Formats: sequence, C-alpha cells, structure tokens
Amino acid sequence: MSSNRILSLKLTVRRSEAIIWGVYREISERVEKPPITCLPAPPSVGTGAGRQGLRKDYTDRMTNHQDLFQSLEGFPIGLQKTYPKSFTFKNGLTYGLIRTAEGKKLIVWGESDPVLADPFQGKCYPHTTTLKICDLSPQNANCLTELFPFTKPVSLREHKTTIGTGDRLGMATPGHIRAVEKFRVRPVLAQQSVRENTQTGRSFEEVVSDAAWAVFQENYQDGYGADGDHLKSLQEIKDALHAGVSMITLDLSEKLNPEASDYPKEQLERHFKEEIDEGDAEVFLHLFLDKEFRFRGHHGEFSIHFDKESAKRNILLFHRAIDFTEEAYQFIFSRFGNRRVVDFEISVDETPFPTTPENHLFFIIALSQRGVKIDALAPRFIGEFQKAIDYRGDLEDFRKQFYQHVLIAKDYGNYKISIHSGSDKFSAFPPMGELAEGGLHLKTAGTSWLEAVRLIAFVSPSLYREMHRWALSKFGEASKLYHVTTDLNRIPKLEELQDQHLPILLDQNDSRQLLHITYGYLLNAKDESGNYLFKDRLYQILSIYEEDYWSFLERHIGNHLNSLGVEKRDSELDPEFISGQGSE
Repeated sequence: MSSNRILSLKLTVRRSEAIIWGVYREISERVEKPPITCLPAPPSVGTGAGRQGLRKDYTDRMTNHQDLFQSLEGFPIGLQKTYPKSFTFKNGLTYGLIRTAEGKKLIVWGESDPVLADPFQGKCYPHTTTLKICDLSPQNANCLTELFPFTKPVSLREHKTTIGTGDRLGMATPGHIRAVEKFRVRPVLAQQSVRENTQTGRSFEEVVSDAAWAVFQENYQDGYGADGDHLKSLQEIKDALHAGVSMITLDLSEKLNPEASDYPKEQLERHFKEEIDEGDAEVFLHLFLDKEFRFRGHHGEFSIHFDKESAKRNILLFHRAIDFTEEAYQFIFSRFGNRRVVDFEISVDETPFPTTPENHLFFIIALSQRGVKIDALAPRFIGEFQKAIDYRGDLEDFRKQFYQHVLIAKDYGNYKISIHSGSDKFSAFPPMGELAEGGLHLKTAGTSWLEAVRLIAFVSPSLYREMHRWALSKFGEASKLYHVTTDLNRIPKLEELQDQHLPILLDQNDSRQLLHITYGYLLNAKDESGNYLFKDRLYQILSIYEEDYWSFLERHIGNHLNSLGVEKRDSELDPEFISGQGSE
C-alpha cells in the first residue's frame, strides 16, 4: 500500500475513532454473553393510542415482564429472550413474541379452551395454563393483522413526509421503527422490488409478513406502508396486491422511448406519423401546443412553453407509458371498488437522462387528462444518485430543478416527490427537506444491508473478509446491473488491514458500492454441496446481535431524517428516563 493511502486510512481511522471504538467496546461486552432479555424503551407521550407514556406504567410493565419471563421458563421451550413491548392481553389471552433456540416465535397463553380455539397455528404445551408456540409465518401474520389491525399496512397518502426503509433481510425493521418513532414521519417498512426478492429469495407475502411481525414486536401503532416497488407488469402488481401491499410503485422504464429526445427533425416527424394515433395527436397538441405554464412559490418562479417540436418529442417519449399507466391505474382501483386505498407512485428515474420539468409537466397533464391520479412521482434528477454514497453534482443546479419539480407536483395534484436511491445523500437532504412543500418520500434500502455488513465487520472479522473477497470476485458481473463509478484500486487491501480497522471500509465510498451491489451474489453463494457460503452465518450473527444491528439502524436512519430537517416528536419524559431506551 502506498504511503499516501496509508496516511489516508490513518486519518479516516482517527476521524471515526470515537464512534467506532465506542460501538466496538459496547458490542464486545456482549460477545461472551449474548443478551437474554430486551427491556422496552419508555413509550413517548401523545404520539399514538398504544403509548401512554406514564412512568408508573413503564415501571409496572418492567415488573410484569420479569414475572412473565420467570413463568415462561417453566415451559420446555428453550426460552432465550422475550420482546416485552409486544406483550398484550386480549380476549382473555396473552400474546407476545419470544426467541427460542428455533428462532423468534409468537406465544398465545392462557386457559386451555381459549388457547385451543385461537386461530393462530402452533404447538401447545399444557400446564396449569396452556402455552401455544407459533411460527412467524405469512399465514399466522394474516391472523395477526385481523386481531391487531395496527399491524396491517395502510395508505400514507395524507402524511406529508414519508420514508421507505427497505428491509432486504427481513431483520432490520425494528431498528427502522425505533428511528422513525422519534420524528414526525411515517414509514413504508415493507418495500421490495421483484429484482430484490429474486436476489434475496423472498416473496411479497414474506416481506409484508416480516414487517407486520416487527410492528407487533415494537408495538408501533402509528401506521406504516408496504410498497410493491418498481413493478413493471400487471401480473407483478397483482402478486403484490395479493400479498397486502398498500402502495404500488409503477416502473415505466421499459415503456419510455428516450431516443425521441434526440431524433433529427425529419425522423421525429416520421415516427410521430407512424406511432401516434391521429385522435391522440390532436388531443395532446390541443393540451400543450403554444401554451405557457407559469409556476410561482416561496423560493422562486419559472415558466414552461411547448412549441410543436417539444410537444411531439414528449408525446413520442411518453405515449406508451401513459397508456400503460392508465391501464395499471384502472387495474389497481377496480379491485377495490374504485376506492383509493392503495397509494400509487410512478417511477421514471431509471432512464438514461434526467427528467426535465418540461417532461414532468407534460406527463402529469397527460395522465390527468386520462383521469389518473398519482400520489408520488420519482423523476431522475440532474447529478448522480449512485448507490450507497452521497449525491454527486452541482447542488445549486439540483436545488433549482428540484424546486421546479416540487412546484409542478404542488399545482397538479399535490403529490409527493419521491427520491429513489435516496440512501446516504446527505449533502442533498437539506435542500430536499427545505423545498418539498407538497410532500416528500425518501426511498432507502441498500444502506440497511450495509449496516448489517458493518456489524459483521465488528463481530466476525473472518466472515467479513470472506464476504469482501467474494464481492470483489463478483463485482464485474454485478456492475452491469447498476450505474456506479467504483474504483476497486482505491479500496485498501484486506491483508494490509487489522481486524479492528475493517469497519472503516463501510465508510469508504468504493467499498460501500462494492458491498452494496453484490448483495445478491453474497446471499446466494453456495459451495459444491449446495450449502450457503455466507447466508446462514450472516443470519445467525444478526440474530445474536440483533439489538446492536437495530442500534446501528436507529442511528443511521435517524441521521437521514435529521439531515432532511424532519421535525422531531415531543416527549414529556425526562432525559434520564429516556436514556434507558434500548437497554437490556
């Protein structure tokens, strides 16, 4: 390693030393003795019907929890841990989540007859009372959402600021909840695409189910969304709706014609005549030709004018996307008696060029003319929104164009501007939060995976080294699926790093992108016998150190919301009492 790179790494270590070593010592204290119980955080006052916020109630629950744990130890279930915030008494029975040697389970506990009649499927243990142990399956999740409606995804249309926290592993959501509980924001906790589900081996049913169980575990009663992300066909939409999602993100990347923006005039006229129906052409040109659209807001004003050429280019760019959006919209809402119970987002961010305000305005007016109402639009912004790293580009240019998108959205439906690949764009977050008058939806996913890898680097350096080397071997294949500017030569060599320095790699841009885009290869890698090389060990470690993983996520997602300027919730609990959150 060159002297300059060694110096750079040493400086990075020094800058991160306080955080890294503080967390490292905190985790190390639990290496020999993993946590047995997890005491709940004191609930916040006035932020939901399920959180009363009284000190006496909190103390009583702690006392009851200790009694509960001792009582459960009388059953032959191999009890390892309980999740006290999940415990509740309903219809004469006690419900709650525990961990055994076989994993996380739901218990149903009470007199024999009511337990046996309860709809959850599981194994019963008769004693002076009867205990039923149930898997956290999608089937049992259906029972959960019926019995506890707050665990069912809902529309978040009426909430101005929302954040998608994609949980690729199905283990991150409690950390996401602990972060968002501190802010005036609503989360979309279940957010996965077909591509992500293929990479992780999960289904939409499992994604929604895992989120519901996490909501129950954390007793989060403020409402959350579930997003079938980047769906490209009616069949994918149908599958996601069947699983219970409350939001559909329609990906139009395969329905757009980006070449229309660069057609020479003669070719433009030929394609327009060949591809566009005369009746449609007449309607489109009537809507836009020689019209000027003015926009004004607190941070500036601008206007957009369509001449014949610009109108025709936009028609050719969007006409198939408009038809498909109308078809998808009618398909979705006809399933619910034309009630708008599902949020509808449009994604045009995966295109080879930025979405101009002119493109945005043309598209939304054309959709409105077809009777299509959307709840969010994800443009492709100027600059670069690469995976896992900060925004790259001129922030003043971004700020100006972002605000133009905001004003169009505000005037033509008051829908949200959605930020895709929104993880870690810390330099761009302040203008987003400041300017998003009509609403903002921020999508994250891969950053939570990287926090899992960060934990692996802390507690299992040998596994991290194996994963890092495998990622390097698969980078060439993975980079074909993503736009990244990763330079592998800038990543410090593993053999030149001591174990305690490995977590620093999760703060280095090239290494972050390497580990981000190869997640599917890491999760699916198998040896000659068909055994997973990394997946089983990864899940095992995340289970043992789940509280640490959730703490990482709580801090990291909280940093996103802080940078966006999202208002924090009020708390009437004194600081000393609040400091007990997350303790064991």
